[in-house]
Amino acid sequence: MRIFSTISSVCSVVIACAATSAGAFEMAPPAAAETIPSDVSAGFNPVPLSMPLAPPTAAPDLMDTNASALASPRIGEKTTASEAFNMARNLYRRGEKAEAMTALQFAAGQGHIGAQWMIGRMYARGEGVAPDDMKAFEYFRDVVNSAGDFDDSLEGRQNAGYVSHALVQLGSYYREGIPGSSIKQDPQRAISLYSRAAYNYGDPSAQFNLAMMYVEGNGVKKDPKRALQLFNNAAKKGHGPSRALLGHMMFKGEVGKRQPELGLMWMNLARQSAEQSGEPDAQWIIDLHDKALAESSEDERSGARGFLDRLFK
Repeated sequence: MRIFSTISSVCSVVIACAATSAGAFEMAPPAAAETIPSDVSAGFNPVPLSMPLAPPTAAPDLMDTNASALASPRIGEKTTASEAFNMARNLYRRGEKAEAMTALQFAAGQGHIGAQWMIGRMYARGEGVAPDDMKAFEYFRDVVNSAGDFDDSLEGRQNAGYVSHALVQLGSYYREGIPGSSIKQDPQRAISLYSRAAYNYGDPSAQFNLAMMYVEGNGVKKDPKRALQLFNNAAKKGHGPSRALLGHMMFKGEVGKRQPELGLMWMNLARQSAEQSGEPDAQWIIDLHDKALAESSEDERSGARGFLDRLFK
């Protein structure tokens, strides 16, 4: 199971999703700030993961690009968890992934959240180790438990990227289950984990996955209006698949009034990202846009170009 590629036949799912009478729900490109639904905002408590909490440890910024310039210390009695983590990132960038794993395990053993997350990702991808979803699951669970409840402290902000990503991966494991393990499909738990990442951390991948649960009616009643809101929140952050499906729903008028010009605009933005990525998994985004262009009028295509022109001025 590839947790890092969760988009599977999403076009057909959305196209098949019946439009409901949600009333007028018009959106323009500059949408309002995220709104936390009432059923998850008040005292939100995700399903507990039944693991003891480890002492939280600060990690370097997730987007730190200067780690490669740091000296790579030799692991010894006085090596700190942060030093070992930086050493591991240097080794990883050089392609020495087995050696990076050794340094990561040292740091993770001291409760370093970034190291726990990185080990989980390497097991999920099979980088430097044999792929092992169950081990990946356990390390992602350690990240979530080590971090504890969301807080806006400096340490909390430093760890936010690791924690939100781990929540999404755990949600995807519960959504699909891990064959041959005790982790069975549990849509309700997946929704809880996605919701925590989506609303506490504003994670666009979580917002996308949660939207798909509402589109599919997987573990929850189908709710195209809420799905549209979640796609919109993620689209504003540049999430390509969300832009594509937001545009599709607006083009088709699946929630409220049909808005073909805005729909084409969002699909065009998604297509640009898909083409730049060159990823085969992103071909569905291009196909979705092509289909919409074939169904649209010249006035609608012209209106979409106008939105794009104003957006990039």
